[in-house]
Amino acid sequence: MRVSARGAVIAGAWVKGDIEVDDGRLVRAGLPSTGTGYVLPGLVDLQVNGYGGVDFNAATAEEFGRAFAALTRDGVFHVQPTVITDSEENVVRQLRVLGGLRRSAPRGAKVVGVHAEGPFLSPHHRGVHRTEYLRDPDIGIVRRFLDAGPLRTITVAPELPGALELIALAAREGVIVQAGHSGADTATAYAGFDAGARAVTHLFNGMIAFSHRAPGIAGATLNREEVAIQLIADDIHLARETSLFALKAAEHRVMLVTDAASPAGAGDGAFTVGGFTVTVTDGVPRLPDGTLAGSTVTLLQQVRGLVEHGWPIDRAVNLASRAPARFYGLTGAGELTLGGPADLIVTGEDVAVERVLVNGEEFAA
Repeated sequence: MRVSARGAVIAGAWVKGDIEVDDGRLVRAGLPSTGTGYVLPGLVDLQVNGYGGVDFNAATAEEFGRAFAALTRDGVFHVQPTVITDSEENVVRQLRVLGGLRRSAPRGAKVVGVHAEGPFLSPHHRGVHRTEYLRDPDIGIVRRFLDAGPLRTITVAPELPGALELIALAAREGVIVQAGHSGADTATAYAGFDAGARAVTHLFNGMIAFSHRAPGIAGATLNREEVAIQLIADDIHLARETSLFALKAAEHRVMLVTDAASPAGAGDGAFTVGGFTVTVTDGVPRLPDGTLAGSTVTLLQQVRGLVEHGWPIDRAVNLASRAPARFYGLTGAGELTLGGPADLIVTGEDVAVERVLVNGEEFAA
């Protein structure tokens, strides 16, 4: 089967022309172009709190399955579901549900692990996280989460009592620790990175504001070359200029995430997000006090926004595919290779989904 396009992103690089798929594999690229638009690799989203009307803090196995199918419809092939701050019992329950789903491999985006965003977060930078469930760092809670299901990532505010010890212990257990929802100053952020935190949860959001004399955790992150950066480049959480500033400073260690909440892919209206009721107006979910409650902008829409601002398509899509896959250690994910699976997105010139192929077969949610 020949797929018409202006070109494709193969092994992270732009290749002009059509591609050919045979027996579920990408077998040729760079054929004379017979169309427009792009062939792109399946995307990887490492922070999804809900999707398609499904709240991941409350979802059943069936509801998770619907959400994962909706994610793939919108171009995401690998997902790290995020369970935000909640009672320990509820987080354990959701980890067990997701563990079962990971083994059964439902149709749609593959679960690569689970992110516990909380409960070890600053109450002063909590966003949509419920105050009554925030806790000081406790390695016993982390061990119970690990026993319950496929916990892979946890966000911790490094300034909390006992945070540095927990970061070090969790990192030794193989957990990816991310700093976030934090009021940490620069020195404390550096201490968190020294202890083993490898990344920052949605840079600039949920943390003390960057200042020219007090750069805080954001400034520490931009100055630590080994720290990976998650960025919500939806033009809502961050001004376009802020996203571009971070990319120009540290593109090689940035990965796009959506921080998607249950309304993502479901339109405007009232939805549940981590125990709160949020209202979505013109695609923006907010609590009654106006606090942002996650995002409804898809990962591919973030890629499109960067392309519209002049970013080359290969560099833009790599931020949402190759970069998160490599950070997470997902071999064979997030990029197209000759001879590899034909897991791909076909878009128009506007970088909007026209077709999704899984192993060379059309996917429909």
